[in-house]
Amino acid sequence: MNSGQASAALRRWLLDGPAQLRAGEHAGGVAGSLDADGRAAYVYVEITGYYLHWLAGLDADAARRATRARAAIDWCERRFAAGAPATRIYLHDAVPDWRNQATFLFDLAMLAGGIARAVRAGLVEAPHELLARLTAELERLVVDGALTPLRRLDAAAVLPDRWSTRFDRFELKAATRVLMLQEIGELPAGLLEACRRCVAQRAPEAAQAPVEWLHPTLYFLEGVLACDRAHWPGAAALLQRVLAFDDGAGALPEAPESSAVRRSDIIAQALRVGLVLRRDDVPGAPTPAQLDRLAQALVLRVTPAGALAFRPDVQPPLPNVWCAMFAEQALRWHAADSAAALAPGLIV
Repeated sequence: MNSGQASAALRRWLLDGPAQLRAGEHAGGVAGSLDADGRAAYVYVEITGYYLHWLAGLDADAARRATRARAAIDWCERRFAAGAPATRIYLHDAVPDWRNQATFLFDLAMLAGGIARAVRAGLVEAPHELLARLTAELERLVVDGALTPLRRLDAAAVLPDRWSTRFDRFELKAATRVLMLQEIGELPAGLLEACRRCVAQRAPEAAQAPVEWLHPTLYFLEGVLACDRAHWPGAAALLQRVLAFDDGAGALPEAPESSAVRRSDIIAQALRVGLVLRRDDVPGAPTPAQLDRLAQALVLRVTPAGALAFRPDVQPPLPNVWCAMFAEQALRWHAADSAAALAPGLIV
């Protein structure tokens, strides 16, 4: 397969396969990972927001995309009726998950961006009650005028020290996605100012930012691309520091110290950022050869049915939905002839 063929296979799998539940209590919700039997293991808000954002960026099958988007919104409306839903909603055997002891800014922000994009694309009408509930939850994540990464649901809960439990550069992507809600309505003044403060603080850091865990580092870069283009040369410099860990065949490690773990989502994230920078002729952007290596690494991981594993080296290689979305978008852009297809605000 080439990039265009692989993206088409991924697109079919995402639209017509098991990514979005079709029936039952969680119809419309979007899965994270699938088990060895091809069943969705869990659904959650963050990836449902990604799915809405991804649907908005496609340019064909408008009626089918609208049906998928409406189902996702309906699921969110049902879940938010009782407050912010659990971070991960397990569909079969429930397992203890520390993520469900908190509500995360990043998760809610990805849903905010997805709704904004789906409304702007004409896939759905603005879901006003859902937006009001979502905005109220986001406001609870503004503390002393600044964004905070999470709200504990139990004050005594002990959360692990992970990148996702800290307020760090990756939250720039969260701030920019919340700001997308301005495209379809007004944000509360305190939330608006907190997001703007995050952008003003974090976007200029790209030129000097270190490469730590690559997944959140690339989230940070995705946020930078939604900010003033004056910061894009810094983004290109940081991306080159990320690409320095390329194994020569386009695969990237989970972290500089974790060279054995080479995840599909990280390759796709790097390719998306690199394509935007290259098509905009940003100084220091990746070369075509660098981008082609990343694309080929992804293509080789896509099955004929259009599935993509989080890590193909783990057996069995379980299909992963957000990896598939990131990769479909990256490979579609890699195959595109028009720079217009690479609008940075459409990065899922």
